[in-house]
Amino acid sequence: MNILSPLKITAAMIASGTSIAEPAVGETAWVSAGTYVLGDQRIRATTHRIYECVQAHSSRTALPEVDGSYWLNKSPTQRFAPFDIYTSTAAIGITSISYVLTLGYFNAMALYGLTGTNVEITIKDEPGGNTIYSYVQGLSEDPPGWYEFLFSPLKLITKKILKELPIRPNAELIVTVTAGAGNAVGIGMINVGDYRSLVSDGSWGGTEYGASAEPVSYSYTKVDADGTTKIIRRTSATGMRATVMLPREQADAALSLIQDVLDLPVSWVATDASGYAGLNVFGLGSASVGYDGPGHATLNINVKGLI
Repeated sequence: MNILSPLKITAAMIASGTSIAEPAVGETAWVSAGTYVLGDQRIRATTHRIYECVQAHSSRTALPEVDGSYWLNKSPTQRFAPFDIYTSTAAIGITSISYVLTLGYFNAMALYGLTGTNVEITIKDEPGGNTIYSYVQGLSEDPPGWYEFLFSPLKLITKKILKELPIRPNAELIVTVTAGAGNAVGIGMINVGDYRSLVSDGSWGGTEYGASAEPVSYSYTKVDADGTTKIIRRTSATGMRATVMLPREQADAALSLIQDVLDLPVSWVATDASGYAGLNVFGLGSASVGYDGPGHATLNINVKGLI
């Protein structure tokens, strides 16, 4: 079991070459003392948020972020969508989308909410420097059989984790998702940070078989007295439960690591082996530690996935 704790991405870290501007296409900046009607959406570049008008007004000068009676804090701007705590808020584009990030030390990254045909990751030793890591992958899953290959729509890979990345003090990270001309592309989350294991390298232990991924629906369902049903589909999430066995002498260190990320959304990766994508969940984790014997301990981990 591994934890990827994200770096906090600031405006200064999003470098030239990023394809999403602020305001992005379709976004409009808020203007003081303007006239706004119900439903108008405006962005604030200082907060990197989109605000929606909930009460028509004009000539007001109060900033939307402190004017809750008239503005609803709705979502991140397109440029900052991959850096909030939700994988469902995506930066979107057509044909290609790129983010260029100048970061400090990081050793892993996770991508969620991918839409497109291919993803390409490049790391340079410094901004505009030499390439020290390159990765390209198609975003289509291999079909399980000939019938699916011939007759079923391709299933897309929507998340990817890369670890053991080369470390530099001033690395430049470039993330690009592409698709065929005119087709939609998107990135729901870019989680870059420190990848740590609950079980030390070189020792026995790890996630036991029987770990479960648990889809959670936030859709609205109402069944009337006559049996008719109204369904409003909404975004869903995926939770996870897993048990980790480890040497007893490592239990305190594992507990300390879990305590460090309590109430912090992070990536929980039960295994990065192929075929277990459901056990890679971004969310809020908790655990109980069992000191089962003089030589071994168990961690019972529960992750509440975020939408």
